[in-house]
Amino acid sequence: MSSSGSQTHTVEFLVEERVTVSDGLVFVSGLTAADPEVGIPAQAAVSPEFPYYGADIQRQTTYILEKLSRLLESVGANLGAVVKTQVFLTDCRLFDAFDQVWKRFFPMPPPRTTVGVGSDAMPVPGALVSVDVIAAQPEVLAVTQVDSPRLPKPLANYTPCVAAGDWLFLAGQLPTEFGVTGLAPAATVNPNFPHHVSPLVAQATFTLGICTTLLEDAGSNWDQVVRVHVFLKNVADAPLFEALWNDMFDAGPPPSLVIGVDELLTGGALIEVDVIAIRAATPKQVRTAPDGTVAVGANATLFAVARAGVVEHAHRVLAVEAAVTTALSSAGQAAGDGARPVKLHAFLPHPQDTFGFGRGLDSVAQAAAVTTSPSVGATGVAMEIVYRAES
Repeated sequence: MSSSGSQTHTVEFLVEERVTVSDGLVFVSGLTAADPEVGIPAQAAVSPEFPYYGADIQRQTTYILEKLSRLLESVGANLGAVVKTQVFLTDCRLFDAFDQVWKRFFPMPPPRTTVGVGSDAMPVPGALVSVDVIAAQPEVLAVTQVDSPRLPKPLANYTPCVAAGDWLFLAGQLPTEFGVTGLAPAATVNPNFPHHVSPLVAQATFTLGICTTLLEDAGSNWDQVVRVHVFLKNVADAPLFEALWNDMFDAGPPPSLVIGVDELLTGGALIEVDVIAIRAATPKQVRTAPDGTVAVGANATLFAVARAGVVEHAHRVLAVEAAVTTALSSAGQAAGDGARPVKLHAFLPHPQDTFGFGRGLDSVAQAAAVTTSPSVGATGVAMEIVYRAES
């Protein structure tokens, strides 16, 4: 019998907690407060006997971060060596309570991207938050905070950029200067000429400028970027963003994914940009598949992005499965013979697509640290795959 995921009757392996390592970078499967046996356990929820003591979001966040600490310790890392986080909240109004717990666990906060995805987007009923994490093994990679004196200090508890050896991890950047107006004045449309620029273009141009400044102050540039996530409040604006994105680069833009969200943490914000790069002096690996899919990174660690279009007239589960299988095949060809996935982050249009996604993974991909996150309003599956490549 084939070992592919399509032969299984369940994909509950997706909630298994896994940690993988490549070149000293530590990749953790997406974490929620769910337990594989019972869903959300009692210790991650407010007691019904004492309903006014605490909040479910704080109990779930505590449960997740305690779990994360144990997982990192198992591979010689710790919370102080976390270099990148993405946080998906069902409701941005939960953010302040969530952040209070986050501060207790991270006195030196890692870069963070935080988005709201809506109450019906999580594949696990009752989950209020999920967290995706990259860390470093301190004995392999030195972890340092990178400051940018040209940018204002963020309001929330995160560091704008952290270096792990030659790797650079930027926090998600929004079109704000953290001033009283929320949106930066330069990211807004001139009310005297409201139809002469798109609000998305104005915000995207400003936000990408912030990323440029951060990259420069960290000793890098766009040529050394290995992957970009673009979170849009209205994913229907993706073609407009992609036109701007493509125009920025004469030789073609870095690999990127556009992901839909329900809300962002700055009022009126339409876009958030999340970047991973390497330092300017670091040799960059670029490998390309016949269909143009690329895998980019340094040493043996390569990042690939893949978009899986779903055939609408087919059965949804089978269409998602087929799309994921095809996209993974292209990414694997880019990474090269012998490369194995160590991390796979899939952005799914619907929580019901979890089953089809899991069926599309072969036994090698199933062994990676896997994260599934929502992409609100999207029509296809978007994936980031990190490979450990043969030299």
